Amino acid sequence: MQIVRKVLLLGMVLLGVARVDAGQGAGSADNLPAYYPQDYGQIIEASKGEDGLLIYGNIAEYNWRYIIQGFKEKYPWVENVQSLDLGPSTSFERYYAESSIDKASADMMAVASPEGFHRFKTKDGLQPYTSPEQPYLPEWSYDGNGIYTISTDPMVIIYNKLAMPEDDWPDSLEDIAELAEEKQGFYRDRVTTYDATSHSFAYDIHWTVGQRNGDKAASLFNHLGSITRAESGAATMVEKVTSGEYLAGYFVSGIGVFPRMADAGRDKILGWSLIEDGTPVFIRSIGLTKNGANPNTARLFLDYVLSHEGQVAVGKGGLTPYRPDVGRDEVPYASYRSLVEDLGEDRIILVDYQPESSEQRDDFLAEWRKAFRIKN
Repeated sequence: MQIVRKVLLLGMVLLGVARVDAGQGAGSADNLPAYYPQDYGQIIEASKGEDGLLIYGNIAEYNWRYIIQGFKEKYPWVENVQSLDLGPSTSFERYYAESSIDKASADMMAVASPEGFHRFKTKDGLQPYTSPEQPYLPEWSYDGNGIYTISTDPMVIIYNKLAMPEDDWPDSLEDIAELAEEKQGFYRDRVTTYDATSHSFAYDIHWTVGQRNGDKAASLFNHLGSITRAESGAATMVEKVTSGEYLAGYFVSGIGVFPRMADAGRDKILGWSLIEDGTPVFIRSIGLTKNGANPNTARLFLDYVLSHEGQVAVGKGGLTPYRPDVGRDEVPYASYRSLVEDLGEDRIILVDYQPESSEQRDDFLAEWRKAFRIKN
């Protein structure tokens, strides 16, 4: 599986040299890209009779801003696009509850939860759909049943450049483990990461990194855990590292870091780095639902998100676009292509659905709690 994935990733990067302007001018049937099906205009016309769009997920308003803005410019009759930032579990459970009483629910799900999306598919909540943009996407980014990828977000290291000695500024987990070994007294409880027991997003990151590190995982987590105090969200970690309450953090979601680096003066205090010995890259999924009230508008939105234009908008909002034809100079932060160029594909750890992660949850979290000094 890893060999196949590496081949696909390399092919994606090579393919990225040739950019395809997908989705341009799709606001009317007369201006569809040549590769869109002839009957796509019917979806456009049907959308004009719908009431907008409702999305459940765990993407913040500022991450959606440029995507929704670009979509409304392309389809100006869609005036009401609402995205509720509910969190992974709540998004799915709310949909299940509403659907159980035949109440119209979200038109789309956009959630960072590989296991949750897999369960959503098996529980018949997902509306199968083949996007006309699919041929221009890497094969690992869709499952063939309607689950697509909206972004591939790196988990990074952050640190306080003023409070932390420059010689200690980390760019790998090994660097942080060495700080725990050599300077535990200074760094104890002044380093942070996600609490793997708090939600599936955090668990998936730690479990996947543990799998990648194999026999070294227990030792690595014991060292990291000895100086780490866990938090539940990226925003909290960024603010507490900026204030100096924490000196550093790791596995911090890039979507919580990159946009905040534009805040006045923050770059003088906060430093960040990709994780040189393996950067987890979380696959954030998106798909249509079977019980939404606006199925045609949802199709238009999904195709826009997957298009070149939409992926550039994804990048402008702080998410990480993954289409091979999105160039480094088109987005203000990272793209999947730039991650591969900067790190090499062998140092990218894709966090996606793995059946055994669910099977191993209890045992893994029991060991994780010991390493990270979590009593409950």
